[in-house]
Amino acid sequence: MLKRITKSIISRYHIEAKNDILKIVGLYVFIILGLIVGLGLFAIDLTGLPKNECLPGDIAIIIIFGIALYGLRNVHMRWVIRIFFLAPLIPYFFFIADSIAIVPKQLSLSYTLWTLIPFFLIFLIYSDKKRDLSIYFGISLLTIFLRVYLAGFTGSIFKFHWDAEGIFINPFLSLSAFYLISLFISWNFQNAIKNLTEQKEDTERLINQTIRSLPVGMLLLEIASDEFGTPSHLVVRKTNLAFERNFRITSREIKDQEADDVFPKVFRDSFEWNKQYLKSKKNHFSFYLERLDKYFDVVTFRLTENQIVSLFMDVTDKQRLIHDLEENKLRYQVLLEAVPDLFFIIDKDGIYVDFVFKESEGFQIKPEDIVGNSIFEVGFSEKMSSRIFQCIQNCIEFDSIETIEYALEIEGSSALFEMRIARLNDHSVISLARDITKRKLVEIKLEEAKIKAEEADRLKTSFLANISHEIRTPMNAIIGFSKMIGSTDFDDEEKAKFVEIIITNGKLLLTLINDMISLSKIESDTLVVKKVPCKINDIMANLYKDFVYELEDKKSIQLKVFIDNSNPKFTISTDPILLHAILYKLIDNGIKFTVDGEVEFGYRSIAFNQLEFFVRDTGIGIDEKDQKRIFERFHQLDNRTIRAYEGTGLGLSIAQHYVRLIGGSLKVNSKMGKGSEFSFILLFTPEESPLKIVR
Repeated sequence: MLKRITKSIISRYHIEAKNDILKIVGLYVFIILGLIVGLGLFAIDLTGLPKNECLPGDIAIIIIFGIALYGLRNVHMRWVIRIFFLAPLIPYFFFIADSIAIVPKQLSLSYTLWTLIPFFLIFLIYSDKKRDLSIYFGISLLTIFLRVYLAGFTGSIFKFHWDAEGIFINPFLSLSAFYLISLFISWNFQNAIKNLTEQKEDTERLINQTIRSLPVGMLLLEIASDEFGTPSHLVVRKTNLAFERNFRITSREIKDQEADDVFPKVFRDSFEWNKQYLKSKKNHFSFYLERLDKYFDVVTFRLTENQIVSLFMDVTDKQRLIHDLEENKLRYQVLLEAVPDLFFIIDKDGIYVDFVFKESEGFQIKPEDIVGNSIFEVGFSEKMSSRIFQCIQNCIEFDSIETIEYALEIEGSSALFEMRIARLNDHSVISLARDITKRKLVEIKLEEAKIKAEEADRLKTSFLANISHEIRTPMNAIIGFSKMIGSTDFDDEEKAKFVEIIITNGKLLLTLINDMISLSKIESDTLVVKKVPCKINDIMANLYKDFVYELEDKKSIQLKVFIDNSNPKFTISTDPILLHAILYKLIDNGIKFTVDGEVEFGYRSIAFNQLEFFVRDTGIGIDEKDQKRIFERFHQLDNRTIRAYEGTGLGLSIAQHYVRLIGGSLKVNSKMGKGSEFSFILLFTPEESPLKIVR
């Protein structure tokens, strides 16, 4: 309620000072109370209850205070003050006029005096002219004189004490004393007001001079409201020289103009002024003025309820400097991106002070994870942290460059880094960490490749030695026994054995040549797989026939075949030549490494569409450490030139390659001294019979 009254007074009387508001409120209270008293007395007198009624006095009170209220409501302050020149009418009707006075003549003088005295206070407070106070004093003095004259006290005018139903001081002296006191107070107050006004004017002049000479632009805006008190638009009240220079406009062009009329010319569409000044709660904003190619920072604050001050700071140089710095930052960022290093600044206590890293490397490093932390807290082992700390001390003390290699866990994987530490100043060092993971991996691969190359060279050397041995042996036999066949020193039975030996060695030589051809096809990737329907049991039977005759002389080795499907027409789609070659090499390998026992081969069904082919022997077996290497080319269990077992070391490698071509993978299961089992699994779709029932 009080705020609403205050707001109403401010909007009606256009005042802001708290004392002025209180004066208006006090005057309202005084006038309304006077009007209430007048109306109350008038109502009581109309009832006829009082013995002494004074309707003219009641009416005088109502008229005087009613006119005062009307003048106050309509902002006629001069009316309000001067209407109280009629205040002596009130004691006249109540105490002086003999026909209607309500008190005896002896008492009316003091009543008249004390009725007139309070109005001195009204003129003292609300009138800034001493003349009004003097006029009222004159009217009051005439009123007192009239009462003295009618009461017959003219003989006591020059006496100090008067005796009328009591002793009291001369009313003329009392009235004059109040007047002089009021006059002195008014004079003193006016002097004080004058001094304050002069100080205010000096201050305002100084403020205006200061504002005019401010290096930043100043704009004073006033918020205009509609009839409902809602802010509707802005009015420009004042600017300074800096503002006018910055925006190339004169005060005459914009002073007391509506913002919507002048701001489009000044600011164009750089910002929404109504939103910033009337709606936004922010007191700071920035904008770019394209027509001047300038940047401005604006700070706003409220002087009063409806006045806003804006300070416009030209930050063009600052923005351009920032822009240049950002370009330099980008330039250096690109430069740093080109350098495969992470840069850290570490103080002598091992605390990270700053760092720069390449964003392109994808390290998810936050500043708070590094800056302010110690080298003992960022993931190094205790031993590595101590070593880095010692290197930091050495660099600072001896101005040396230290190099350390270390590993860190980054996003679930290990990364290798090379750190170089160099002295930056007496209190810190610069650390350059380079990710050497790729380099180390390349070095490891090169080392592995070197080892493999050396091993391959050794194997090839062994292979060449072996192949020369393998070729010479059957060739010598073929040549030697061929000569012996032509000799007459041997009978037919012996010559028949010579022929058999020649045939056997010819087969060995043919196998060797076939392996070399197969290796050549594998190397040149010219081997073509032709999957056709083939009868598995026929292949098993042919393999059995191929080897059973060779084993006639080896009574200690039994050859067995296992067939899981006894149907002679059981057919699958695969390359029969490659399948025969795979099993042939595995069986031959099993026989070669079996001195006494058995060699079993065949197939078994392990699922609806899966067949497992196997060759099992009871030979010497394969050590676990050699089981992964036996499929390498040229590798043999015995790679010496003089060996217990013949062969080129290509059989299992060729067999593995063939198995992969037809869709499987060759596996081995072996124990030393107990034999070995080679197996592979093929997926198949049973072939339909070409014969169909038509009816």
